[in-house]
Amino acid sequence: MNSLGPEMTRDGSRSQDVELRPVVKWLDEEALSSIYTSQYWNDLSAEQSKEWWIADGGEVAYDRLRSSLEKAGLMAEYKIAEQYVGKLARTDLSLADLASGIGWASSLFSTLSNVRSVHAVEISHHRLELLFPQAVRLFKGEAAKLNRNLGSFYNLQFPDASMDIVFLSSAFHHASNPSRLLTEVDRVLRPGGALILIGENFIGWRNIFRRIIKKLLFEGKYCTNFQELFPPDQMLGDHYYRVGDYHNFFQSVGYKVVKCSVQNNQSVMFITEKSAT
Repeated sequence: MNSLGPEMTRDGSRSQDVELRPVVKWLDEEALSSIYTSQYWNDLSAEQSKEWWIADGGEVAYDRLRSSLEKAGLMAEYKIAEQYVGKLARTDLSLADLASGIGWASSLFSTLSNVRSVHAVEISHHRLELLFPQAVRLFKGEAAKLNRNLGSFYNLQFPDASMDIVFLSSAFHHASNPSRLLTEVDRVLRPGGALILIGENFIGWRNIFRRIIKKLLFEGKYCTNFQELFPPDQMLGDHYYRVGDYHNFFQSVGYKVVKCSVQNNQSVMFITEKSAT
């Protein structure tokens, strides 16, 4: 893992922005606006108060992002994913980072010697255009390997069987139609490829019990229906699944779970493999 921190010139000023290929726009503005969460994720003023706002390239912003990734367990989960990818035998891997956000994971994956290309897909203009270059500098990513695409993970403009790894960080649970997403992932993933999810909400029995008690106390209703206890967040697009639900999702497309790990009793990751035949 590379050390975190901005590149500085000898006089102490920040180095120039990294040279990245232009963002490829799979969606026009009308199509983008039809995605039900796109307004929230493209609200520039709201984004500036969030932990991943690193537009100024300053040390404080970088430290805040790093602390947030570590506190959420995302960095620990990424390291597990990185170890898995780094041990794969092929030396020319193509990796798709879906709902890539500011591209911190894309940047880190690009530093692996056996990864040839990383393809970030995101629906937020400013994350791809404004924040992504800063993340590349922060994590010392290899710009020549990185590609940015403004688009939906439901409609990937990649050829069939063109990706060796499909990666989602805190993203799968944003899919209102997980079956459709998995079908699209399966289309672009080559036989024997891997689907990796990190940062998924862990819903254990304690979480369920608390929701049951809360509903009983505040609504006077005893309820054990999971969907009613954990309704989707219509603004953020969050959906809630149990570990068993994820296993059912993967089984529906014939994927084998090779790793399931829970961080801090709040986040769960999965490494799954597609059949080689």
